[in-house]
Amino acid sequence: MSLRIVPALALITSFVILLLPATAWMIKSPPIEVDFTDITENAGIKFKHVSSPEKKYIVESMSGGVALFDYDNDGYLDIYFVNSLTVDLVKSKQKTRSALYHNNGDGMFTDVTDKAGIGDIGWGMGVTIGDYNNDGFDDIYVTCLGPNHLLRNNGNGTFTDVTQNARVGDPRWSTGAAFVDYDNDGKLDLFVSNYVDFDVNNLPEFGKGRTCQFKGIPVQCCWKKRLKCRLLLRTPTSLSVPVI
Repeated sequence: MSLRIVPALALITSFVILLLPATAWMIKSPPIEVDFTDITENAGIKFKHVSSPEKKYIVESMSGGVALFDYDNDGYLDIYFVNSLTVDLVKSKQKTRSALYHNNGDGMFTDVTDKAGIGDIGWGMGVTIGDYNNDGFDDIYVTCLGPNHLLRNNGNGTFTDVTQNARVGDPRWSTGAAFVDYDNDGKLDLFVSNYVDFDVNNLPEFGKGRTCQFKGIPVQCCWKKRLKCRLLLRTPTSLSVPVI
């Protein structure tokens, strides 16, 4: 019996000895400090996200989507900022501007929104990127407080809104979205996440009513009716076949 125990003890002892130096090194090593510096303005990014400070309605406390992608295939990540609106801006029929910034490759960015033609997307929420037509250039899908937008990358620095032809302009309140080839057919499908039924033209009065108060305190009005999500199957001509 002793002949069987000794080798086992020797093996355990050797293992412990091997671990000790590594453990001691880990304990004695100083913590790694990571610092970040805000270089937004120095990099030439002037985008300002529009929001309502009061946030009386839940839709005014959301939005702010952003995407980093190489839209011109030059090896540098560019930035697309999604802007939103407010209830007051909608009622006064004013617009805001989303922005596409081109990465110059030297730490600086250039606003190319007007050339790209993707500044006016309405009440934007989120954004997802994918080459839905397999032409080698990433396209953009923006979710909104209806309708959404599918922006096809033309490969020359411009985009075309093909939402209507692709039949993916959900008129409801969409928040998140994702391109995914769920059936492995080599074509990107689109999943769109909807939120609640919200009509900006038929809003309850803030702080009044059962759904706009919490223990007598005025709060953002809640909506009980939730919307269904959509999975759109990519076809040879569009993203128009609803799966769910």
